[in-house]
Amino acid sequence: MIGDAMSVEEIERELARRRRTSEDGPPGARACVVNVIVVTSEECAPDVARVVSDLSGHHPSRTILMVSDPDEGEANLEVSLSTFCGIGRGEGRVCAEQITIHAEGPPAEHLESLAGPLLIPDLPTFLWYPNATLPDPSTGMLSLTDRLILDSGPAEDHEAFLRAASNLCRTGLPAVADLQWTALSPWRALVADLFTPPQRAGELAEIMQMEVQHAPAGESQALLLAGWLASALEWRPEQTSRTESGRKLSLSAPSGTVTVDLSHDSPEAALSQVRLRSGEFAFEVRASRREEYVCACTTVTRGEEVLGERTVHLCSSSVGALLGEELCLPGRDLAYEAALHKTVEILGS
Repeated sequence: MIGDAMSVEEIERELARRRRTSEDGPPGARACVVNVIVVTSEECAPDVARVVSDLSGHHPSRTILMVSDPDEGEANLEVSLSTFCGIGRGEGRVCAEQITIHAEGPPAEHLESLAGPLLIPDLPTFLWYPNATLPDPSTGMLSLTDRLILDSGPAEDHEAFLRAASNLCRTGLPAVADLQWTALSPWRALVADLFTPPQRAGELAEIMQMEVQHAPAGESQALLLAGWLASALEWRPEQTSRTESGRKLSLSAPSGTVTVDLSHDSPEAALSQVRLRSGEFAFEVRASRREEYVCACTTVTRGEEVLGERTVHLCSSSVGALLGEELCLPGRDLAYEAALHKTVEILGS
């Protein structure tokens, strides 16, 4: 052992002891339903640990938080343990577990050998790389997990990140997810709902223009939204160019040419507005803040006439809320993969 490292047997015994002797109430039972492995840096570890602990009540897990610094010359390995116990169904208490491993130097180059023996068998395993970090495709960590969770939002180069994520998807294992795609869920649902009435369903095939306003940090969401529609409606990329305010895309649709303008003029919200034009119709989803809520207003117009309008509350887009959604989806997300690959195809045209 190095530093304050513990053997697997010592870790299991100590976690069991903590469940039995908690000062907060009667002995608790392990309630882990998933394994979660998180790989992060020393700088980001406190924020990541808070997200994980906040999730424990809703998604009981064995979380292995790996704070990695392979560039540190001297080998060092330290382990600390935490349990989070709360009231379960009935009168008993249930406990989630967190194992924090600080690995520096050579031990940080083989994290899979540290995490693998600590996983609870027969549970789905999620591997989360927060803060726009990407795993080395050859790392053994990918062999441990059923689903890899990424976050393209904080990336300095969203295009490069999406290309790398697409390459990871093409390996086929594990399934790949992006929290920015998860954040798009309400937007995709609202856009789809605009065309649900039978009298407007045919307008989908007639879309000729798409405009998206987003914050600079929301570029990957804007690109994935365009990729989603292009994939679903069989648009083929023709030309992509950068403009002063963002990007302009030209795509070929069965009905003709579709132009897509992505503008990073939104000061705050990752996405603030999506507008689609089809013949004489305009379909819009616009975000706004009302008191403590973030709302989305959907509008359908024909010329100056408003044909339909409604306002809904948007769910939280915090990292914790998005991660919690992903922990409920152990399999592949084929819609995400199709949108991601189409986005990369568009960017490469």
